[in-house]
Amino acid sequence: MSWIKSRAAKESLIVLVVSIILLLLVDYFLGYTILKQAPISSRNNAERGIKIRHPVYHHTLSANYDGLGRNQSEYRFCTNSDGLKSKCGAVSDNKEIDIGFLGDSFTEGLGLPYEKTFVGLIAEKLPGKKIANLGAASYSPSIYYLKLKDFLENGYKFNEVVVYIDISDIADEANYVIVDGKVVDTIENTGKQKMFPLVNFGLKGLQDRLISAFGIMHHDYHVDYLDLSDPVYQSDFRRAAWTFDDRNEGYGKLGVKGSIAKSIEVMQKLYDLCKTNNIKLSIGVYPWPSQILYDIEESNQVKIWRNFCTDKCTNFYNSFPTFFDMIRSTSKKEVINNNFFHGDMHFNENGNQLIAADFLKTYKNN
Repeated sequence: MSWIKSRAAKESLIVLVVSIILLLLVDYFLGYTILKQAPISSRNNAERGIKIRHPVYHHTLSANYDGLGRNQSEYRFCTNSDGLKSKCGAVSDNKEIDIGFLGDSFTEGLGLPYEKTFVGLIAEKLPGKKIANLGAASYSPSIYYLKLKDFLENGYKFNEVVVYIDISDIADEANYVIVDGKVVDTIENTGKQKMFPLVNFGLKGLQDRLISAFGIMHHDYHVDYLDLSDPVYQSDFRRAAWTFDDRNEGYGKLGVKGSIAKSIEVMQKLYDLCKTNNIKLSIGVYPWPSQILYDIEESNQVKIWRNFCTDKCTNFYNSFPTFFDMIRSTSKKEVINNNFFHGDMHFNENGNQLIAADFLKTYKNN
């Protein structure tokens, strides 16, 4: 530090560097412990203790949770004793299930209370059926398979299982592998805790304040606010682009084609598990904003899972036609604005209502 002439400046710089190092060490080892003392309104779901590790199927939702969830805005979040998202005030621990739903954050209903998610809306329209939501964010076929297997081994019985396979399942399946009957990460970027949670927490808070200051609130769906420069709307958003662009970036050693093949292979195991236990299997698919902007109605997502369903599924719930019909009558921009959270791939209330309506129409017809 010979370039610093003042002794006081040198000492100040040394103190600053040591302080930063100590802060990062404290953050690394104690960050999540300290974060638990932060105001609940400023924490995300993982920081609130809703999302936890599971020894078999990687991660799950906390059991007997009754509090606030956060994504886009705050909402009341409740689970039963097995960590299944449930209707607050009417939580059930019944293990005799007519329809069990498996899926990722879309099936969990990220950003909405249970009764406004498509699973909750379906349950409301089928009051005579016992329905369970086994979905949670960042799930994919390996987790669907082991979670269903674990629930069956713990006394659950299902008449039917409906797997809503998400667009991102192919990317997530590239990360997951089953080792000794447990799901583990191979790329270590799915469901991973932040290395420095306090720093990340502070930066996220700053971002939220800037967004708020400029008047663009995440929960505003108005068409004027749809900014196609947002990453989620870009044609090279890799978690979504595989359906119309099979370049391998972000899919590890397997690549896109290998991840698709692995997903089908694990879903075959799930089908065999259902068949052994006399459980009917159905599969559902839906588009992201990327598919609405750059894909076609007869997407690879549709073709892959409809083909898989041949001679295996009771029903194939395909919501692509619903969204592409709306595109033809309005515009891509309006369809995204009206049915997805702003700057996000997840469905808002309107989008969840569409998925529920599509399910009920096919379910009742068959």
